[in-house]
Order: sequence, then structure tokens, then C-alpha cells
Amino acid sequence: MWYQFRAFLRFYWSAVTRYQLHSPFVFGLANAVLEDRRWYYAFRDVEQLRERMLSGDEVIEVEDFGAGRSRGQKRRSLRHIVRQAGSDARQGQRLFRLAQWLAPKTMLELGSSVGISTMYLASGARNARFLSLEGCPQTAEVARANLTWLRLGQAEIRTGAFEQTLLPALQSLQSVDLVYLDGNHRLEPTLQYFETCLQFAGTHTVFVLDDIHWSPEMYTAWQHIRQHHRVTLSIDFFDFALAFVNPDFREKQHWNIVPAKWKIWKFY
Repeated sequence: MWYQFRAFLRFYWSAVTRYQLHSPFVFGLANAVLEDRRWYYAFRDVEQLRERMLSGDEVIEVEDFGAGRSRGQKRRSLRHIVRQAGSDARQGQRLFRLAQWLAPKTMLELGSSVGISTMYLASGARNARFLSLEGCPQTAEVARANLTWLRLGQAEIRTGAFEQTLLPALQSLQSVDLVYLDGNHRLEPTLQYFETCLQFAGTHTVFVLDDIHWSPEMYTAWQHIRQHHRVTLSIDFFDFALAFVNPDFREKQHWNIVPAKWKIWKFY
């Protein structure tokens, strides 16, 4: 917690608002993700499902493949999983707006958990073909049920260790426009997944990374990714970060961006 607090202060100190952005693309993206105040029925639907899971007493066996002190199989309450692994409402709505604004044709998610971020992304880009990978079969079943309830049939959950499911998923999509990396909060696996997905990236692909300020290891992974020679634009919203491989950006750019109301003295 102390590391994350210091990480936020470091991020906030260097962050700008939309009023300091000169690129029309970055300005439009910041407006769409951070400043758009429109409300959508999808927000209500996802949050109702979240509340339903939080109010229940269901306990399931989970298989943990990611970072943590105790990896392996264990029993956990669904309530606990939702609190620990699910995107909060603010982040989910930002993911929705990002997907809506970019309008990707194909999306890939690593780390479905119980499907909260999956539902937000799928609701924001209903016309996209969407594959979401989850290591734990039990949480994947919860995610599938949630997607069925919201009639998000274009999103498919595939189960298994990423080392076995990632490459077949990419081959199935053939190319990927949006990749959401949220499945393993360790340095080497994150970089490995990025490099694998990069082989299927197009000229407008964006990589979305969650929890880059969660630990020094994840922040190091983010630094490696944003400095990659194919990444031409990187943006940190703190909730998540974006890495674009669009060759239209001829000079590498990086921005830390906050909503304008977070720095009211920068209204100019």
C-alpha cells in the first residue's frame, strides 16, 4: 500500500491535463476516457452483477496462476474474489469508453477473473470479436454466466494457463487491435505475453496494461514496454496504461494524464 501511495504521488507530480496536450489524437483520447461524463445502461448492468456477487455467500475452488505469496488451488468466497480481482467502477467505465472510442475489430484479454473488465470492454465494443483468457476454470464459469446474462455473446472465455492458450487465441484472431494484459503481475511473464502478442499487432494496435503501479516489478515491466522500439506512443492514466504501435506517430511520445479537475490550476 505504501509503495502504491508513493507511486501515485510520483505519477501525479508529472501528470498533465488535456489542456497541455498538443496531439489531436491524444487530446481526443483523453477527452473520451477521462472527461466524458455520459452515463450508459451498461454501467448499471455491470454494477448490478457486481453487487449480486458481493451480496452472495458462494465459495468456490480457485486456481491461482498469477503473482502472490501462495499460488495454487484454494477455496475463496466469490465476494472476496470480486473485491480483490475485479476492476472498480471508475476503471471499468474508463475501459468501456476506451473500447467505444477506439472501436477495435478484435480484442484479447489476459485475465478474465469473474468477468467485470470483460463485460465493460465487451459492452464498449459490441461489434468486436473478443477472446478472454482465464487460468482458473471456476472463475471462468462465473465470467461466462455474467456475459450470458448481459447477452454479450461476442465475448468468448477460454480456460487454461496462458502458456497454452495465448498463441492459439492469437492465431484464431489472426490480428489483434486491443490487448488487455491483466493476468499475471510479474515482470518476465508480462514481457513474454507482450512480445507474443506483438507478433500479431497491426498498425493501430493498442496494449492496455493494468496495475503498472501495483509493484516495482510491474512498473519495471511497463518501463520496458513503453521503451520498446515498436511502441510509438505511451499513455499512463494510473488506472491503466496504454502502449500504441502506430507508425503514424513518427516521434516516440509519453504522457501521464489526469482529469482536468484533478489539477484545476492547469486550466489554460
